[in-house]
Amino acid sequence: MSRLSTRRNKMSTYDLPIDLVYLYVNSSDEAWIAKRNQYAMDQNNSVCRFRDNKELMYSLRSVEKYAPWIRNIYIVSNSSMPAWLNTDHPKLHVVGHEIILPTDSLPCFNSSVIECYLHRIPGLSEIFLYANDDMFFGNHVSPDFFVKDSKPIVRMVKNDIAPTNNYKRIILNSKKTLFDHYRKEYALVPWHNIDVYTKTGIDACAKEFRKELEACSHNHIRKDNDIHRVLFQYYLIFTEACLLVTHDQSSHIKRLFDYGRMLFSPAKYLDGFNSTTHDLFKSPQFKQLLFKGPRYVCRELIRSPLYKKLFFKHPFCACINDSEDTTEVDLKEYKELMEKLFPEKSSFEK
Repeated sequence: MSRLSTRRNKMSTYDLPIDLVYLYVNSSDEAWIAKRNQYAMDQNNSVCRFRDNKELMYSLRSVEKYAPWIRNIYIVSNSSMPAWLNTDHPKLHVVGHEIILPTDSLPCFNSSVIECYLHRIPGLSEIFLYANDDMFFGNHVSPDFFVKDSKPIVRMVKNDIAPTNNYKRIILNSKKTLFDHYRKEYALVPWHNIDVYTKTGIDACAKEFRKELEACSHNHIRKDNDIHRVLFQYYLIFTEACLLVTHDQSSHIKRLFDYGRMLFSPAKYLDGFNSTTHDLFKSPQFKQLLFKGPRYVCRELIRSPLYKKLFFKHPFCACINDSEDTTEVDLKEYKELMEKLFPEKSSFEK
């Protein structure tokens, strides 16, 4: 992993405002469900994609506990808000899709399209953080974790991917888009955690790739020709408008090495943690490890108690995302874990 000198600062040297943006969907909103079904009747809808495990509630608790310096929190949504949310909180702002998206993109149930217009949020800070609701802070963090010398610190994983699902295909679309314009390609993929962007960077990128982004702006639901927001990060890297930190997981050996040094030297290397709910709480079948190759060993290490130990080393940023493999037992353990980490209500709750 490439490192920066501002790893774990107690005092921040960056004093300009930084806001945080979430996308949110209330999966119990019947009006939202009915409208989405008009566009997604032919899609294989995964329950886990929209299941509400109160991730946003725990994420907001983590903000108040570990990153109280965040100025404003914007929740971008086209559904109703959860009953527990204190929408009167002075730092909290709900932004409807109609505020930032073009009229002909509405209604939109496609996060890839919505993310292309986050820089249009009225009043948003120049440098801002973006998170899914299943992402949270796991340790005290200062603005210097995200910004150095007034530039955003972009964190990515060094790895290649194959077009095996929609998520990977749209990342590859972004790679191709950059290559077609600049004949430049990066063997980097998103670290799937809390990211930092600049409004001017996204705006410049959107203008540069206007044709490509407009071509998928009418995709009300996910399509294979979507472009992932990683394009904005590639653009920041290409234009030298950011600082880059990478985790090298380009081979099984390098991935094991990366996990190992995060585990044994978390203060230096444990920027973030990423797991599915099922993988975090699943115990490995050790007997099978004896008969499988290195790829299986690496995968099962991720699902093992050793990986769980990594989580309890308190990464700055964490993501525990729902998946199709998630069981009721997993969900129960997830709730118990989050209540243990964040037992106190935040001021963002009623």
